[in-house]
Amino acid sequence: MMFSILFLLFMPIPQVRTGSLLTGTYDPNSTALINEIRDIKEIDVLRQIINQETLIRVAVVKDVQAVVDDLSSVKRSMASSETMVSTLQQTLESLKSQVDSLNRDNTLAQKVETLQRQVYTLRQDKTLEKRVETLERQVNTLSQDKALQRKVEILQRKVDSLTEEQIREKENWHEKIQEIEQKFNRNITEVYELLNNRTLETIIKDFKLYVDCKHYYLQGQTQSGVYRISPFGNESQIEVYCDMVTEGGGWTAIQKRVSGSESFDRTWAEYKNGFGFPDDSYWIGNDAIHQLTKGRNSSLYVSITLKNGTTFYELYQQFSINDEADNYSLFLGGPATGTLVDSMLHTGNSDYNLSGMSFSTPDRDNDRYSGNCAALSTIRGGWWFNNCHAAFLNIQWSPAVWSWPWWPTVRSGTDVKETMMLVRRH
Repeated sequence: MMFSILFLLFMPIPQVRTGSLLTGTYDPNSTALINEIRDIKEIDVLRQIINQETLIRVAVVKDVQAVVDDLSSVKRSMASSETMVSTLQQTLESLKSQVDSLNRDNTLAQKVETLQRQVYTLRQDKTLEKRVETLERQVNTLSQDKALQRKVEILQRKVDSLTEEQIREKENWHEKIQEIEQKFNRNITEVYELLNNRTLETIIKDFKLYVDCKHYYLQGQTQSGVYRISPFGNESQIEVYCDMVTEGGGWTAIQKRVSGSESFDRTWAEYKNGFGFPDDSYWIGNDAIHQLTKGRNSSLYVSITLKNGTTFYELYQQFSINDEADNYSLFLGGPATGTLVDSMLHTGNSDYNLSGMSFSTPDRDNDRYSGNCAALSTIRGGWWFNNCHAAFLNIQWSPAVWSWPWWPTVRSGTDVKETMMLVRRH
């Protein structure tokens, strides 16, 4: 646009013919006069254009001067920018030189990596902070207790003093023990003579320990019920059911079942220690049976009462079991008398004779059967099995399962109301 304006400024102005008008000689209708008038109008227009162009020229000159000033300012800014660029280049070269120096220093890089790993490890170990806090609390506590060290010193002196006294006391006690041993050795013979001159019943009465139900019976207890006895010969007592009526009384029940409330599908350990409640259904425990029968002549009385009130029984004159080391093996001897008929000792089938058999449970097989009689689904209980049995009172109570409680007298558990196994020393 600026170049277009300059072109108009310098464009030549056409020459106008003014002679006819100035001289006053003209013909209004002549062609020459008409042309001159037209030329005059064009001159006026041109003058107006010239005036406008003059104004434009002035404005353009101002604009050009402003552009020139702007160019000067840009040149100065460019000179300043070149100086800054030069300075930045020098700084960049210096930094590059420092980086190259650091890269060449491998030891520094390794130290940085080591420190980074240590920082990472410390951040990961969350327990370290807790330990430090705990130690700080302990240190603060110890710092606050200024008398702690004095207390420790006093206690240490007391400990040292006690140690010396204990040494002297040990020497004195050693002499006292030797003196007691000498007195014991002198009097042991007298003690044995004193015990031999007293009956077992008298000793038990003095200490109020009753080994079995017969001891209660001998002391005048004739009421059947639950009593506490000490079959292990010390103050450790167990509760048992005592039958003070049957065959003269004094019988200790080792097994009693009056309902199906107590399961007899038990482990070896449970049969060893006993389970259940003597006033209802229970097994006294194989350890207790061994203690009640070892070294004594004892009898076994078995009874089965039916729901119609009929009671069958069988009495074996000799009964005992060995300890756990021998798997509580059974010894059973005759004569066998009663209404049940013998189905344990002499059954007529050697596979069903139980004397000499070890005790078995579902978790411990000691029978002569190829499998485990105690674990069979139709048995599930502890007993002295052979191959397997003709008499078994610890089976599941369910009538649908309980077959052969005592063959052939009681062939099904459907009619059974109660069972008991009683022992009594002669």
